[in-house]
Amino acid sequence: MDIHKIIAFAKVYELRSFSKAGKELYLSQPTISAHVAALESELEVLLFDRIGRSVVPTKAGHILYRHAQSMFAAVHLAKAEIRQLQDRVAGEVDLGGSSIPAHYLLPEFLAWFHARYPEVVVDLRIGDSAEMMEAVQEGALTVAVVGSPPSSPDLRAVPLLCDDVALVMSPELAKRFEKLAGAELFRALPWVVREVGSGTRRVMEQALSALGLSWQDIRPVAVVRQASIMARCLEAGMGAGMTSTLTVRESLDQGRLVRVAVPEVAVERQFYLVHHAKQTLFPAAYRLMEELPGWLSQKFAVEEA
Repeated sequence: MDIHKIIAFAKVYELRSFSKAGKELYLSQPTISAHVAALESELEVLLFDRIGRSVVPTKAGHILYRHAQSMFAAVHLAKAEIRQLQDRVAGEVDLGGSSIPAHYLLPEFLAWFHARYPEVVVDLRIGDSAEMMEAVQEGALTVAVVGSPPSSPDLRAVPLLCDDVALVMSPELAKRFEKLAGAELFRALPWVVREVGSGTRRVMEQALSALGLSWQDIRPVAVVRQASIMARCLEAGMGAGMTSTLTVRESLDQGRLVRVAVPEVAVERQFYLVHHAKQTLFPAAYRLMEELPGWLSQKFAVEEA
């Protein structure tokens, strides 16, 4: 089987579209269709059912895609091992990041990593912690940095950095509720909260539990999917939030937000570097996993000094 035809087939399988596959591969739709038709003729099976405008893989299509993934992995591994012989760290790394690591930790690290290993291409994907761990579990990502530990025994987690999570709000909102404390304060405040699956939301759940409260006891006014959006909502006075101080450090320093102490709630959480125990790791991924903990440790030691 021709590798170019396999690549075309795999892209159609992933995108469920001949035209989108053509755009991704910079080939015309007729060329993509011809590649898939040639494979179907060679294998004497249909790889896709064309149902109206939908492209649906057949059972044979699912089987071929599974083996195609193994073929691609073998090719990448061969290239990586050959580059190792040349003392080169090169290739691609699929890296996932939950909201806070992806926006506030990884960009600066990736710039540093690229300067050291210019032949490595990192594909950074962003989602909540649950989504990123699911992607690693399914083999769609090689490694991810997330804000909660994995529950699957197949996933290995390396603790990276302790994150300080605090109750934060605008100075005006803090003034309005300054006479309240503890559980009474949490019940009275309007809340901006993160989505289900977010590591930050899990920390919020721990805070509520420490106060003997549940989600039914508080008043959310907004649910947001990104830490940066949450910070803007808090600055606008929309509500209070439990959030990483990494995401609002500048706003706290400049007085646009204030941190409100809640003695009953002392919450810290850990960021983790997660990968699948059974997945083959290429040298570029190994090097990224080796470098990230040390880089973070050095960066935050300098900032705290």
